[in-house]
Amino acid sequence: MLRSLQTLRESSSDARMLASDDDHLALLGGGDDYHTPWHWHDCLMIMLPRIGAVDFRDESRKAGSWLSEQQFAVVPRTLGHQTAARRAGNNHLAIYTSDDQLTAIETRLGSLSRVRAKLGAPTFFATTPQMRSLLGLCETYDPADRAAQSVRGHLVAALLIDCLAQIERGEQLSAASPATHGDALASEIKSYIATNVCDTLSLDQIADAFGLSRRHATRLFRDKTGMTIGEFHDRERIARARALLGTTDLPVGEVAWRVGLESGSALARLMRRVAGITPGDARRMARSDTH
Repeated sequence: MLRSLQTLRESSSDARMLASDDDHLALLGGGDDYHTPWHWHDCLMIMLPRIGAVDFRDESRKAGSWLSEQQFAVVPRTLGHQTAARRAGNNHLAIYTSDDQLTAIETRLGSLSRVRAKLGAPTFFATTPQMRSLLGLCETYDPADRAAQSVRGHLVAALLIDCLAQIERGEQLSAASPATHGDALASEIKSYIATNVCDTLSLDQIADAFGLSRRHATRLFRDKTGMTIGEFHDRERIARARALLGTTDLPVGEVAWRVGLESGSALARLMRRVAGITPGDARRMARSDTH
């Protein structure tokens, strides 16, 4: 099935669209049951997972490939492919860009001949820290805010240029290496924690969910993320709490309960220890940013 740039634009909600014009489109994707059956596009697609791994399959190879937040996929136009998330909580960004947009970028920045030479087959490249930062920023703006639409458009443009630069200078990654599988597992563990952030998750429970030993899960996660599973869980709780503090008038105790903590004082201790701020500080900071 052909999913043209125009079809994608017309069938996507405003909440999913981060940027759109005649030559390109950026869509948020994912969800608890994310699955896109076999299809192809009339333009280049770049897929960047943000939370959770994506099972990517294309007509050029028999086996599928795990795609995590450590890698992004470059999918040529007219290549048949399908994508699916294995667990709830998947989140990714897909950028669709036409030949006309690539030509316009060449006019501004110089030849993309080395990039174009790598666009004839599906390829995978490492996602840089700067790209991950831009990806996170792309999702922080309210889709109903008209001023934010322009900001998001610039962020997507910067992210696309970073992707093209990485394609030009980076080494192509193997579609099925042990490192890629480890990245995918770490990404899936993060997705699992983000989906169940309000629950008390033991290391044994998390390891069992992925068929790993406690020691293997702990070591793999630290190697791939630079933090422990517990540290990531704490950060997710704080991120969720800050969002609630900034967008609601809920009492601190209610916010604490919603992120899986027993009291407002427990949330305050956690936020001071990890983020160096109190719930009151977080609420004041969020409100000052909106004025």
